[in-house]
Amino acid sequence: MARSTKKKSVKKRRDSDVSSLVYVARSELHGFGLFAAVDIPADVVLGRLVGMPTHDDDEYVLWIQDDLGLELINDLRFINHGRPANVAFSDVDAVTLSDIAAGEELLHDYGW
Repeated sequence: MARSTKKKSVKKRRDSDVSSLVYVARSELHGFGLFAAVDIPADVVLGRLVGMPTHDDDEYVLWIQDDLGLELINDLRFINHGRPANVAFSDVDAVTLSDIAAGEELLHDYGW
């Protein structure tokens, strides 16, 4: 009897370079997203924003001023826009605004 060589499709996940509380995976909202690996309570610092200053727009640029952005290079760049937001950027940290259930996508309101 021949063995099937067909592989099952598996949702790819990888550990985050920010915190063991989160992971990067495909998002239904946009490309990749950052998701809670476990239940995370409100007011938890998930990590520090890491990047290079830039004046050019790009997919992973967080605008700090009208003419100055931070091109994020760590996994916090995968936090997608959404409302209601459950994460906010406080100075250089990403902080949970509310309790987040395991498997839930982290969302930041870019318009705040």
